[in-house]
Amino acid sequence: MTELSTIRLGRQQKGVALFLTLTILLILTVLGISSVQTASMQERMARNYRDVNIAFQGAEAATAEAEEFLEGMANIGIFPDDGAGCAAGLCNSIDGTARWTGLNWGEGDADIIETTITKDELGAAMEPMYMIEYVAKVTIEQDTLNIGNVGQGGSSGRAYVFRITSRGTGGTEASKAMISSLYGRQF
Repeated sequence: MTELSTIRLGRQQKGVALFLTLTILLILTVLGISSVQTASMQERMARNYRDVNIAFQGAEAATAEAEEFLEGMANIGIFPDDGAGCAAGLCNSIDGTARWTGLNWGEGDADIIETTITKDELGAAMEPMYMIEYVAKVTIEQDTLNIGNVGQGGSSGRAYVFRITSRGTGGTEASKAMISSLYGRQF
């Protein structure tokens, strides 16, 4: 009698267990694929953040090097005096034209100065680079920011203003950062 009851129970099943098992397997597959996609997206975001950070560090290093270059100058005579020219990364922009916008910022460009910091040191795709534009000579009757005229010499009240534009790249050439700053110096 035991055999007959087992056979009858087996015949009464309609495949509900198989359906539930396949449904649970489908849900687990969708969750697994979703987890893999999320992890992949987070990895791409981390890589992009790293590239942007490297590019910005390169541009900052180039700006700092340009400021050191300006501090080491004895006079403004090394800038082209034609009012519109560039020579070896030093431009004269007293006519108000921003020269950095017309450059291609490629390696070996004659109007760009490559930094002493190498792309290998930063992990960048290209060397950080910069250019310096002489913008204006400013004469100030009273220096309100320098109380006591600390550090002023014979050129008191006269400052030369330069625009430093620097560019860095990340781990790929697609990731770029540019910094433009004004720098004043008395000679």
